[in-house]
Amino acid sequence: MALSNEQYDALMREYNHKQARNNQIVSYRTKELYSAVPVLSQLDEEVSNISVSSITAIFNGKDIATASAESKEKLEGLRKRRVELIKSAGFPEDYLEPPYDCPDCKDTGYINGKRCHCFTQAAINIVYKQSNISNILSKENFDYFDLNVYDEDYYDPSSSLSARANAKIALERCQNFVQNFREKGGNLLLLGRTGCGKTFLSNCVAKALLDKGISVIYFTASELFRVFEEQTFKKNANMADIHDHIFDCDLLIIDDLGTEFQNSFTTARLFQCLNERLLRNKSTIISTNLSLEELRDTYSERITSRVFSNYEAIKLIGNDIRIKKVISNN
Repeated sequence: MALSNEQYDALMREYNHKQARNNQIVSYRTKELYSAVPVLSQLDEEVSNISVSSITAIFNGKDIATASAESKEKLEGLRKRRVELIKSAGFPEDYLEPPYDCPDCKDTGYINGKRCHCFTQAAINIVYKQSNISNILSKENFDYFDLNVYDEDYYDPSSSLSARANAKIALERCQNFVQNFREKGGNLLLLGRTGCGKTFLSNCVAKALLDKGISVIYFTASELFRVFEEQTFKKNANMADIHDHIFDCDLLIIDDLGTEFQNSFTTARLFQCLNERLLRNKSTIISTNLSLEELRDTYSERITSRVFSNYEAIKLIGNDIRIKKVISNN
């Protein structure tokens, strides 16, 4: 996932700013605790002295294992005493822990020399220019998913479920997908006619996973194939970066599959995209207005077999929600 030097430097400045902010917060809280519980400063000084004494003892010929064990025992006793004093003064046990935005990399952007997932998403946001996604997801997330917009008197003949009951099941399945994402990953196929909430629901998933520090990219089908065309035929350097993100991100969302202009190129690239992500154990969500039968008729057997075998199908039914909202607002 290539960034220009300028983009990389700007991103690292953000991480440096986070670390400086965390240091300031810890420094302020330390002074606050020392003022409330003066003995804490003495305990912290003892911790430093024990570490120095242990090193000195080793230099003076003491067995390393013995010195280390003695030091560890003393430090553990001081740690427990320290926690007791902090809690007795009415502060949380972890009050002096830095308030990391990303606890996994401790706001450094790297884990064991490799880019953290938070860095990956930040890079995607820069290269893909998804700065507007926050505005969309602030309104389209699980908190705003309203089951009441689905009719109770609209029924699916195949299941005898009302549109609202069906939407409730779809919502629960998507929430389970988010809850189990880190352990299980997986792929979703959102089916349904125009305006039944497929895009809204995929945005709910995107917001929830982004909040967990998981990298997500959203494309309409037309946008996705435009990237493939630009990278293949025009060798656009900017598109090359986005192209890499398509295959590397934790979750790729392809919205409105079937609305793109279809030819042998789009079919071939769709298969490559879906197959490559399956091989890399990367997750994908596809939403489409096409039925399963129409998908089979529209795309190659290689594509539909991959989707039908590896994707959990979730169907939404009902009248066009967007039209209902327009009517209700007038």
